[in-house]
Parts: sequence; C-alpha cells; structure tokens
Amino acid sequence: MRKQERHRIITQLLNEYDVKKQEDFVMILAQQGVTVTQATISRDIKEMKLIKVPAQNGGYRYSLPKKEQEDVNEKLTDLLKEAVLSVDQMEKFINVKTLPGNASASANLLEKQFSKVLFTTLNDDDSILMIARTEADAQRIQQEIAEKSQSNN
Repeated sequence: MRKQERHRIITQLLNEYDVKKQEDFVMILAQQGVTVTQATISRDIKEMKLIKVPAQNGGYRYSLPKKEQEDVNEKLTDLLKEAVLSVDQMEKFINVKTLPGNASASANLLEKQFSKVLFTTLNDDDSILMIARTEADAQRIQQEIAEKSQSNN
C-alpha cells in the first residue's frame, strides 16, 4: 500500500476511533486488511505531525494538529476552484468531476472536511464518488463544493 493511501486511512481512523497507541493503529489496520508494522506507523505519525489530545473516556488519543484542520478548508477551497469541473448529487451520493490527476488530492481534503457526515469516498484519476450518511448531508456537501468551486464553473 502506498504511503499516501495509508495516510488517508489513518486520517479516517482518527475520526472514527479513539486511537491511543501506535499498536492500536496496527491492530485496526490489520482488521481492515492492511498489514503494517509499528515502525511504519511511528514514521507515519511523525510525517503526519499527529498530536495527543485528551480522550473523552480518559487518557490521551492521537489527533491531527489543529493548524492542519484549519488549513484543510483553505486548501480545499483553492483546489476546488482550480480542479472541479462539475458536482452533482442524487440521494446520498455526490459525484465530483475534476481535471485529470486532481481527484485523489481533492478526495483526501473532502474526506477531512466532511468526515463526520460521510460514509465513504471513492475516487479515480478524475472523479470522486462521495456517499453521505443522510440525504440532507449530501445536499449540504454538494452545495458547499459548488460554492467553493464556482469561480471555475
């Protein structure tokens, strides 16, 4: 598995689980069919600049740094202005067409931005399929993407 894909999965795990130890990452990834060593996770944590924050049920858990969370919105807006060709929504599904080569980076930022309301995201070279948890979430995501990318359309 490529590092970029693993980092995307780790980001997703941070939103779904209270990951307290590096070994927790290894175990959760193994449950999802991703074999990785603790040493690799250690390097990923360093590269992603993960921090430890208080967990709701006591102790500390890994989290993305606050600055990165704030930067996501700015990066996403810039990328969507440049890369999005169209965005369409049907029920819980959002389809985003991008310029070739831009879907992966866009999907990564979209997942970070909408992690709480997304079920999953799939992408190839120039398109992204996002599945929201509810139809209302999908409408909100579609509207926000359309607004952020409107200068290009």
